[in-house]
Amino acid sequence: MKILLADDDRDLIDLLRYAFQRDGHSVVMAFDGEAALRMIQSESPDLVVLDLMMPKRDGMQVLKELRRSKNVPVIMLTALGDEDHVVDALQLGADDYLVKPFRPRELRARAQALLRRSRDPLTSSKPAQPIEVGDVALDPGTRQVSVQGRPAQLSRTEFSLLHYLMLNRNVIVSPSDIIANVWGYEADENDQVVKVTVSRLRRKLETDPSNPQYIVNVPGVGYKFHDEGR
Repeated sequence: MKILLADDDRDLIDLLRYAFQRDGHSVVMAFDGEAALRMIQSESPDLVVLDLMMPKRDGMQVLKELRRSKNVPVIMLTALGDEDHVVDALQLGADDYLVKPFRPRELRARAQALLRRSRDPLTSSKPAQPIEVGDVALDPGTRQVSVQGRPAQLSRTEFSLLHYLMLNRNVIVSPSDIIANVWGYEADENDQVVKVTVSRLRRKLETDPSNPQYIVNVPGVGYKFHDEGR
């Protein structure tokens, strides 16, 4: 698979390039936002690792431009203390994020999980049959979702999350369960990426996202796709 590494820290890029090449991937590199956008268009990478703070165009600008035309998985890299920016990046459609400093093997694990999911988005071993709960219908075969008969445009990550929640409807799932089964790696804590992706999904499914009827919070435990009485 081809991975684009976009960061102005050349030492970090060299380290990550070596790690990914050792795993058998091809790597292309960009050291500013404009170069990253050119590489995305010319190289069509399978995964983008994108730093938040870069010269010429920052990571947010690159991500916004990328999402206008491409659904390639994106992992954002950010410095400590930039949590608000992380939320903004996830809202724009980043699939995951890591806070610097991080261990290269952690990035590799997250990258491999996203690459596996991009090749085979449906990670569940259960039969890929259409599911309908109330007004929400999901077809794993065609990757289509509709709400009250109207199509809902979901990202790859949103679709995988919805599929997992609907397969486990009325079962409480923890954030770590969601990370393991949707993102594909182990996580010990409540990752911000789950909270933000659930929020994005609610805005596309719920009549009133602030008072959700389908994806409900179970305080201190996790989330549940609710269909009792429907």
